[in-house]
Amino acid sequence: MVSTLFDVITKLSSYAMVIFFVMFAYFKVTGKHGKYPYGKYALVSLILLIVFGTLFFNSPKGKQVIKKGNAEQAERTEKTVKPTAKQSTKSTQSSVKQTLDKTHALLFNHQVKFTTNKSVLTIEVTDKRDTVGSFKLTTVEILKAIKNSKYDQYQQFNIIFNRNVGNGKKRTILKSMFTKKTLEKLDPEKAGPDQLKANADSYYEAK
Repeated sequence: MVSTLFDVITKLSSYAMVIFFVMFAYFKVTGKHGKYPYGKYALVSLILLIVFGTLFFNSPKGKQVIKKGNAEQAERTEKTVKPTAKQSTKSTQSSVKQTLDKTHALLFNHQVKFTTNKSVLTIEVTDKRDTVGSFKLTTVEILKAIKNSKYDQYQQFNIIFNRNVGNGKKRTILKSMFTKKTLEKLDPEKAGPDQLKANADSYYEAK
């Protein structure tokens, strides 16, 4: 009963405050003189609103209203704000090739070869002049590309960088292998080139 009384007074105070404030503003703007001190009435209504509103929301009924409102807000937030995980439909080879075509880590011309053996995907990059540092940076970019693709069909990923030494011969400069399980746990955004050896299932770097 008391909670209901507080609720009624709070609502009436809010309505009165709006009406008195509008009347006060009207006479203030037009320069006319009102019959009543609407500004004071609006202030009194505001004080009543604050006092009885506080009493109402601290009452059992008011607490139920707050709890219900919070639950509804949480439900709306979960539906509208929570990002929906998107399943990539881009193939792994397409994603990696697009990344290698746009990368700035490899400064010189390079050749890319994809080899699939059952559930193993091998990505082989060959060029003449890029450095080990460039290869490491590119490896990180390739890992990001794989993660942003539909890679479920593969269980293992081999990433190889070769140096073209002429006469149709090449030398492996950097090679790393990641299993699907390792890749699922890996965050390429945090795994920089210096962490490749620690994160890879196997790692080789030519001396």
